[in-house]
Amino acid sequence: MTGTVKSSQGVLLPGVNIVLANTEFGTVTNFDGYYELKNIPEGKYTLKASSLGYESYSSNIELGGSNPGHFSFTLTEKSYLINDIEVSGKSVVSQINEQAYSVTSVSTKNLFNSTANVKEVLNKVPGVRITEEGGMGSNTNFTINGFSGDQVKFFMDGLPMDNFGSSLSFADIPVNMIERIDVYKGVVPVWLGTDALGGAVNIITNKKQNFLDLSYSYGSFNTHKASVNFAHTNTNSGFTLQGNAFINYSDNNYKVWVPITNSNNAIIDTAEVERFHDRYRSAAIKIESGLTDKKYADNLLFGLMASANDKEVQHGATMATVYGGIVQNSQSLIPTFRYNKQDLFTPGLDVSLYSAINFKKSQVIDTLGGVRFNWLGEAFTIEGSNDGENSKTYTTLDDKEFLSQFNTSYTINALHSIALNYSYNYFDRESFDEENPDYLPNRFQRSLNKHVAGLAYKLDINQKWSTTAFAKLLHLTAKTSKLFDFGLETQRTEAVESNKTNLGYGVASSYYLLPKLQVKLSYEHTYRMPTPLEIFGDGLFIDPNPDLGPEQSDNLNLGVDYRFKLRANHAINTGATFVYREAKDLIYTVVQIASPVTYYDNLNQTRTMGVESNIQYQYKDIFHLGANVTYQDITDQAEFVYDNSYTNGGWKKNFHYQYRVPNIPFLFGNANAGLNFKNMLNEGDDFNINYFFNYAQNYYLSWSKNPKYIIPQQTSHDVLLSYAFDNGKYNISAECRNLLNARLYDKYYLQKPGRAFSVKFRYTL
Repeated sequence: MTGTVKSSQGVLLPGVNIVLANTEFGTVTNFDGYYELKNIPEGKYTLKASSLGYESYSSNIELGGSNPGHFSFTLTEKSYLINDIEVSGKSVVSQINEQAYSVTSVSTKNLFNSTANVKEVLNKVPGVRITEEGGMGSNTNFTINGFSGDQVKFFMDGLPMDNFGSSLSFADIPVNMIERIDVYKGVVPVWLGTDALGGAVNIITNKKQNFLDLSYSYGSFNTHKASVNFAHTNTNSGFTLQGNAFINYSDNNYKVWVPITNSNNAIIDTAEVERFHDRYRSAAIKIESGLTDKKYADNLLFGLMASANDKEVQHGATMATVYGGIVQNSQSLIPTFRYNKQDLFTPGLDVSLYSAINFKKSQVIDTLGGVRFNWLGEAFTIEGSNDGENSKTYTTLDDKEFLSQFNTSYTINALHSIALNYSYNYFDRESFDEENPDYLPNRFQRSLNKHVAGLAYKLDINQKWSTTAFAKLLHLTAKTSKLFDFGLETQRTEAVESNKTNLGYGVASSYYLLPKLQVKLSYEHTYRMPTPLEIFGDGLFIDPNPDLGPEQSDNLNLGVDYRFKLRANHAINTGATFVYREAKDLIYTVVQIASPVTYYDNLNQTRTMGVESNIQYQYKDIFHLGANVTYQDITDQAEFVYDNSYTNGGWKKNFHYQYRVPNIPFLFGNANAGLNFKNMLNEGDDFNINYFFNYAQNYYLSWSKNPKYIIPQQTSHDVLLSYAFDNGKYNISAECRNLLNARLYDKYYLQKPGRAFSVKFRYTL
């Protein structure tokens, strides 16, 4: 008995529970909405299906005789979403990984009329915190339960975003482009094929076969955002054309409270001034075309992504130094190929292959010599100097990156299944500095080869209990250069090569104590290899570190989720997760208070202990209210550290022992509420009011416990009003962020925008 399950909009639905009533036969649809039940005796049955967010389905069927046993059907969406956030009991993944992982799935349905991007949606998820250096286009740092940066990997429709480039980052992607976002915490499924240390984010784009979505918004600081999303599929031939495109622009001229210096670099005043050199613009287009639903392929798609951005640089890692001429830009061109087929050659054997090549060119330009700026935009000449504002350079980085990922899984029977993944990544960089053409390190090869192989076994003991055990083998080869014997007569730069091989393993289990009460336990011993940025730097504010090693961690998650209803119209969802991490050689950013330049280094040992909890309430489809809070204590646990300086080096006492790691919030939370009024003026109209509250407790900027280096407590309020006409065909919305115009700060005590207004127009078909 087989079949597929779709939504009323034609989207294939994974994670749907399929059972034959009053029997032991049951299963769950896989990533492509397909299910299969084997060895069912002939007879009459009642087929039932259920999935969170959809109405239950029931149908009487008969097996045997001329009936081929193929039943496909459609589930109807429920009229409510619980706070737009679902802590799902089953991960939205293939059959191999369903039910065993802790996943928070964030629907974007009620946010399509906002100006939000992926970054802002994720910042409302329990356990997630995104810090940023300023407004649109600024550098960001993503954290899940103490893991941050590249310790958390990003995917789009299960495909790695490592090689997409800075011009197509999660902070640029508009909400209209995506259907939902799945956040994996702790253990990361093998099928994602990555070396994430403790989390992954999978961005699911719109899967409708035929649609058109156009939007444009304008807001404070001369901010413009436009997006086009479409798909057309010929159901007879299987030909499909899918596309997404967006443009972002902002002057980022919001006001900041800063010290004012004179020509002698002495502070003479403190004032609120506009940022004057912080423009950002980006654009991207993503096209895929090919065949779907063929005997030889469920999807056979060729694609092309093209993206570009350029940004004016206002300051470095801190706001102590201000710039008026430094700029950065990048362009990426990425051909892609994607293939997947279920039941290849034999029932239960699924395969998929994804490959991409990224041709990326980026530039760092700091050619304004002998000049220094203050926050008023005044330029002061530095007599006798021709140095750049930071370090005079006109560096061009030519990066080439190839990525290929292969997945296969086989369902042995209703109890047992296995999965195999292999991922390969090659990176090569060529650098040239027009201002310093003889710069020696640019003459050396800079390349990475990374291999990740994973094997998983899943045991579904019954419908209540699912367990997955897995192992991952990782290998990294890095070639670069290193400076030896600094300051000595023997000082030299030589080529170096490092090879790292590590084995990770883990287990994840999920059990329903009651039909609506689920307990999850997961453990993983895992590794993450350094990225090109961490080893090679960025040519401007991030110095290279060829000695950087892989980080490793033992991760333990214990969570509980409970959903229940009070009468027919009141739905409540609550849950909590305990987090424990023991990490070694943790890669972190070294920040010097007075320097704009940072670099990455390894901490010997850190420990994370924390808890996150959430609760959501929904009354019909009229009102929702929810909140979440996260506490995470991340401390340095190394009593001694090794000093590799050329003089007086060796093992020394660690003065940061048991200190909390700086620049990471330890207590934060979100709350929101919303009202929905249907058919307000005309049949099919929809009016929404949404309120969002964000909070973060103060935390230290550096290892020092001097109150001078504290990032203050943050609270902000956002309001969104939207009106949809003609069943959502025409939409208009108005939004205010940071309603009370609070002074908000984030990583490295960098000030974020104040109160901002925007209006958005959207058309769908």
